[in-house]
Amino acid sequence: MLRPRFLVGSLPCLLLLFISVHTIAQIDTNLCLVFDFNEHELREKENRSIVKGVGVTMTSDRFGNDNAAVYIQGHNASYLNLGTSDLLKPPHGTISLWVKLDRRVYTGKGYDSNPIFITKNGPGDDFIDAYSIAYESYSGFFGTATTKDSTEEAIIFSREKIRFGQWYHLVVTNNEREYAFYVNGILQNKVPKNFETTFLKTDSVVLGHTASVKNERFAQGVFDDIRIYHRVLSANEVKELYNEPDPNSRHRIIQEIVRYSFVALFFGIVIAIIIVRNKRMLKKQKEQFELYQHIHDLEMKVFRAQMNPHFVSNCIAAIQDMIYQNQIDTAAQYLAKFSFFLRTILNYSDRVFISLKEELEMMRLNVELEQLRFKNKFDFELVVQPGINTDDINIPSLITQPFIENAVWHGLLPLNNVRLPHLKVSVYQQGPDLCIEITDNGVGRTTSGLHPKASSHGTRLVNDKLNTLNKTDREANYRFEIIDLKGTHGEPAGTKVIIRFTYHD
Repeated sequence: MLRPRFLVGSLPCLLLLFISVHTIAQIDTNLCLVFDFNEHELREKENRSIVKGVGVTMTSDRFGNDNAAVYIQGHNASYLNLGTSDLLKPPHGTISLWVKLDRRVYTGKGYDSNPIFITKNGPGDDFIDAYSIAYESYSGFFGTATTKDSTEEAIIFSREKIRFGQWYHLVVTNNEREYAFYVNGILQNKVPKNFETTFLKTDSVVLGHTASVKNERFAQGVFDDIRIYHRVLSANEVKELYNEPDPNSRHRIIQEIVRYSFVALFFGIVIAIIIVRNKRMLKKQKEQFELYQHIHDLEMKVFRAQMNPHFVSNCIAAIQDMIYQNQIDTAAQYLAKFSFFLRTILNYSDRVFISLKEELEMMRLNVELEQLRFKNKFDFELVVQPGINTDDINIPSLITQPFIENAVWHGLLPLNNVRLPHLKVSVYQQGPDLCIEITDNGVGRTTSGLHPKASSHGTRLVNDKLNTLNKTDREANYRFEIIDLKGTHGEPAGTKVIIRFTYHD
């Protein structure tokens, strides 16, 4: 600190005083060096000081974030060196850090303590602490000290003994008048100090090692979130530092959402497989439904429960086949569409009727799944007659899927380049009937192996479902017909299915 007697009668000294005062006035009191390791690197946040870690590893911080804190091993070859920059050594400032000591380190020589943070004010081994924080091994307390020389020193100890394996927030504030020590946001003591703290310019700021020949001691534990302020923080600011939230909380929430989404997807697939393979469980569920539903509603639920595994089984088989063929990307796309399709089916499965719009949307999803599986080997066309309000018309749920499946699997796919496969669905009004017409230009039922007098399992389910509905509503007349299409020379040219819904006012 400059004193007037050094300047008497000397113009150069006056100039030196002016430059010194001007320099002090330019000190940025908002400056703060931060070593939080949140980027999983040993560096200062703005790279304002070169950090060197010797024999240290990255570990979890107090919030559980992986590789976001530094572990010092507790021996001569393990410490963290923050560098020698003057920015690390504010004479009026605040030192803040988090530490979790694992044990008392007995090895070493000299005064028995485990050093946490130290930088020196000069050469030698005694009374050289510009700033120091340590675990005092004899008493079991945290202690901090700042020393001018052998004549003046400020020392503060924590009020309570520490517990190993527990995180502590340690803060030291210092100016030429006072020296204060906080633990976990609570002031431990504030002592008078009537000297200016000085620093050895070439000395490093070191954690976990005394860097002393006479008093060579070490610390073992986790160190994190080291901050060096160029101003004295208030008690409220220290408390806010202690209560700071996890800076990576948003990232961790996103990780948790992704993790649980994958878990939900996994269980969704498992549930779907169980639904397909465990028919006994489905029968028990149907029996439980029978206790609460009208007899005719129960019959409809039986048919829906039979049809749902039919859908799911085909989709699971498709995914399995793609995986066997190592078509991983296609299988992933198929699985994404299938999950949406499955959710749609499950939404509709407990409803006897759905809107025509919902049925057509589900039909479109079904066709898209088949196109994706068979690499767009067939075209699809949907035509709705103008004037038909698909939102206001209700039809039996899941009624078109078996016919779409038959058209694709047994009609279009066996064509083998005979002609361009084409599937067309038309919705139109014919007298009192609403008609859904499903037409394919495939090989026909005879060529495909489906005899015209035979029917698939899905077709029989649809027939049983429509018959049950007709029994429950005498004014309804739901039916379908299958027409074998012929070419100009009488050869098979595809199949047409017309589903008719007659509604009475």
